[in-house]
Amino acid sequence: MKIVVVDDEALARKRILKLLEESDVSTQIFEVSSGKEAILQINTIQPDLVFLDIQMTDMTGFEVLKKINIDKIPSIIFVTAFDNFAVKAFEVEAIDFLLKPYKKERFLEALHRGIEKIEIEEKKVFKSKINRLIQFLSHEDSNIEKEKDMFLDRIVLKTGKKYRFVKVDEIKFIVSSAYYAEIFTVNDEKHVYRISMSDFIKRLDSEKFIRVNRSTIVCINRINEVISEGMGDYSIIMNDKKTFSVSKNFRNSFLKKMKIKL
Repeated sequence: MKIVVVDDEALARKRILKLLEESDVSTQIFEVSSGKEAILQINTIQPDLVFLDIQMTDMTGFEVLKKINIDKIPSIIFVTAFDNFAVKAFEVEAIDFLLKPYKKERFLEALHRGIEKIEIEEKKVFKSKINRLIQFLSHEDSNIEKEKDMFLDRIVLKTGKKYRFVKVDEIKFIVSSAYYAEIFTVNDEKHVYRISMSDFIKRLDSEKFIRVNRSTIVCINRINEVISEGMGDYSIIMNDKKTFSVSKNFRNSFLKKMKIKL
């Protein structure tokens, strides 16, 4: 069975590939890191199953969906970090999705449901559902990339049987730690949240938070100084004196947001 894994986050693709390898399904796997590449791969190799990320840097999974060959639609499992608009859209037509972060058991459930949809007698029904999903999305006034209500205003953290809530407005900065994010707040508390940095920054208001390097997201209003280190290198000092470097990959977007000219 040919499977295409589409996600612009390398760790997210790696997790899916690992779980596929641990499953009892014989597969030929193709991984892609952008929407444009996904369209080309899907239309070219005509896979049986696609794990499709919803929010990518160049386009959304919905935009990919609209540009693939609808006559040879594969079984699709959507992968998303957003638990509002996207999930509602999928539930309209009972199309399977994985909500990040997901457990192995949930992944295998989605995988086997996706395999079931590959059966010939289900393909016409699935194609019809995909068409209706596209229509549903086309008639929505809200754009998932711009919806303000998709941004987190608080984070729910589970410890044992207890749930704790951290207000986003109290966050100073966030530092990655493998598959987890370490959240530091104004009252000097540290919380651990299972999410990748790429997914986390998408769920934070870009007017309030910015990513300065692969492992760090900071609250813009809590930046005290920006220092030019020479040779195009920059660093920042937060209000609490914590310092972070601005990597070259994020430098231009950071300087533009801070209204600093090169």
